Amino acid sequence: MQAILYIGHGSRVRAGKEELLSFIEKAKGELPQVTIQECCFLELTEPTIEEGVQACVDQGATSIAVIPVLLLTAMHAKVDIPEEINEMKRKYPDVTFSYGRPIGIDSTVIKIVKDRLRASGMNISNKRPKYEEREPISILLVGRGSSDPDQTSDLMKIARLVWEYTPVNEVDVCFLAATRPNVDEGIARMNRLPNDKVYVVPYLLFTGILMKGLQKQLDEWSKQTKKDFVLCDYLGFDDQLISVLIKRVQEVLENDVQVNCDTCSFRYSDTEKAGENA
Repeated sequence: MQAILYIGHGSRVRAGKEELLSFIEKAKGELPQVTIQECCFLELTEPTIEEGVQACVDQGATSIAVIPVLLLTAMHAKVDIPEEINEMKRKYPDVTFSYGRPIGIDSTVIKIVKDRLRASGMNISNKRPKYEEREPISILLVGRGSSDPDQTSDLMKIARLVWEYTPVNEVDVCFLAATRPNVDEGIARMNRLPNDKVYVVPYLLFTGILMKGLQKQLDEWSKQTKKDFVLCDYLGFDDQLISVLIKRVQEVLENDVQVNCDTCSFRYSDTEKAGENA
């Protein structure tokens, strides 16, 4: 019997867990043909991945489609979750596991970013702006951050797509942790540009201590500059993402998952790693 196991990151903040669970309940309704659908978390909260798999098996699952409910592909999607699933394969040798991909780069995500900007006061039309229509306004996308170059480069591609479809002359990125530029460095760069208005968009799925820390940093920078820093709402588990999640599920069920790992450091051969470290 087919099952779907959705895996979220997890948060110490209760609201973060509740947001994911509510989102998954809506997604389940779009797949009524799959009777076994469970949700679990990688870390920081329960149920764990092992508990999620156990819940599927207890209901008679013989095949489990594992779907990482993450914005971008990085260590969690490439290493942490697969390692957990490998353990489950050993524990349940009669169960077949298949693995999907995160939300990734999708036009729906760009639309949600535009919605967050629009809700914070930016005037954005539905058409692609002409160059001469661009205004002296900056957008700073704030990602969670990763040591994986695939994740950081994906956010930079998303930043370019946001630039293509918003009437501003500058879009840049920074990260909360694990890589550079960090938030202070990203804001400092915005401060050096002539644009007086900066929209800061947290590229995050759930609320938590990271959002609170970001607001504090922006407040500190506002005291040091005359620029208008506008903190937008985070992406969140927007209902528009349900269609993307359903696509990711269908890819797994139809055995059509396509993942670009050309630049993934975890796919390097030992020879290439040795050359890097030489």
